[in-house]
Amino acid sequence: MTKLSDISLPQAVPFRGVMLPVLATPTPFSFSRVTVRNNALQLALSSLPRDNRELAGHIVAQIDGWLRAQARRALCEEVERQKQQYGFSYNSVAIKDTRSRWGSCSGKGNLNFSWRLIMAPDEVLNYVVTHETAHLSHLNHSSDFWNLVRERCPGFRKAKSWLQSNGASLMNWKLSVR
Repeated sequence: MTKLSDISLPQAVPFRGVMLPVLATPTPFSFSRVTVRNNALQLALSSLPRDNRELAGHIVAQIDGWLRAQARRALCEEVERQKQQYGFSYNSVAIKDTRSRWGSCSGKGNLNFSWRLIMAPDEVLNYVVTHETAHLSHLNHSSDFWNLVRERCPGFRKAKSWLQSNGASLMNWKLSVR
C-alpha cells in the first residue's frame, strides 16, 4: 500500500489570485474531498491506490476536478449576478479547457470561459465575464463595446493588464505530483 509520504505533493495551487499550499491526509470515508481551510488546499483522500503513480494520478484528478467545479460555480454565479444587474439574456454558459482565449461569446448568446480563470484574482474573472457579456450587446470591439465594458467594470484596464502580464503562466500551468 502506498503512503502519502511516498510522493511529492505540489507545493501550492493558484486559486483566486493566491497560491494555496497543498496538504493531504488519508480519510476513512469512501470518497475523497478537496476543501480550502486555514488558507490551504486540503485533500482528504480515500482508499489510497497501491502504487505511487496511481496515487499521483488520483491527486491530480481530485485537484483538477475541484478547480474546474469551482470555476463553473464562480463563472456561472458572476454571469447571473451581472444578468440581474444589467438585464441582458444569454443562451448558455460553458466552461472549457482553452489554451488561447479566456472567453468568447457567440452570436447565439453562448458564453464560453476557460476554467483557468479560477486561478486569477476575482477582479480579473469579473472583467472577463463583463467583457463577454458586453458582446451580447456588441459582437465586436467597437467604441460602443468598450464604453459598455468601462461602464460595467470601471477597473477593467487593471484586470486586462493583469491578464497580459500573468495570463500566459496560467494558461501553461500544469499540476504535477511525483
